[in-house]
Amino acid sequence: MKKELLILKRNKAKELHEEGGSNRKIAKYLLASKDSVGKWVQMNESEISSDNRGRKKGKKRKYTPKTKRQIINIRKDLEKK
Repeated sequence: MKKELLILKRNKAKELHEEGGSNRKIAKYLLASKDSVGKWVQMNESEISSDNRGRKKGKKRKYTPKTKRQIINIRKDLEKK
């Protein structure tokens, strides 16, 4: 999900919650989980506009040797097609 859409969803969830909507109804309306809505309605303004999802830039994934071999095999299979 793009950052702009996430921020809009968070703001809308907070607005609907202040109007008396339940987390479950808000989640259904915004196509999100009720747990996410619960977190969003408790956020302050600075937290709503920040995006702390995912891995920090510059950090590489850590794969096991088995996983590395599987990735290499998948890529080889895709190149053959």
